[in-house]
Amino acid sequence: MTLEPLFAPREAADVGGRRLLLTSHPVLSFLTAAELEHVLGFVIARRHDAGDVIFAKGDAGESMMLIAAGRVKVSATGPDGREAVLAVLGEGEIIGEMAILDNKPRSADATALEPCEVLILRQRDFLPFLERNPAVAIRLLAMISERLRRTSELLEDRMLRNLPGRLAKALLDLGKCGNAPCPPGTRVPLAVRQRVFASLLGTTRESLNKLLHAWEKDGLIRLERGAVVLERPGDLADMVDG
Repeated sequence: MTLEPLFAPREAADVGGRRLLLTSHPVLSFLTAAELEHVLGFVIARRHDAGDVIFAKGDAGESMMLIAAGRVKVSATGPDGREAVLAVLGEGEIIGEMAILDNKPRSADATALEPCEVLILRQRDFLPFLERNPAVAIRLLAMISERLRRTSELLEDRMLRNLPGRLAKALLDLGKCGNAPCPPGTRVPLAVRQRVFASLLGTTRESLNKLLHAWEKDGLIRLERGAVVLERPGDLADMVDG
């Protein structure tokens, strides 16, 4: 893991990519060119290898981070050592935003699932920037609200739906068919390990694997390497509604 200034000469090509990421970001995209350069001036880039702990529950919340590349697992571990995966976040998403605003310790662990890069916005730099740019603060609050909605939905699914209903909903959501029904043959990439996906669903890898193979045997899905093909998405939708 390395920590380095954003504008190191050998990173010139990366700087353009980071600028493009910020200009397309839902929170920072409407900044003026001068404001954007100001933000780039205090951003720090950090690279992590797969498996690196980006921050741990209880750490001081001195910064928030924008994922520039790769995927990050947000999780909590119980006293018995069992892990509950709360979210898997990718490029353009923010982690650590709650701690930087309320100045309290981190509420969960963040771990790199693959080699990744995060752009660090330190509290001492970013809070004064928010005070001068209330529109950015409002956008950030909206993003936090959306994250809370997703977490609430995840907890609701775990409490009120059985495992087949949770899995069917997850596959249909990942199929990104929008408001329209997913057509037969929709291919759903599974970009995380089965253990992580199982934890997101509130189950074990063994239970998930057993259900997936039962569904394949029944013709509901077809399993491919790194993906699930939805053969009968209408039947899966019925499981969600039922």
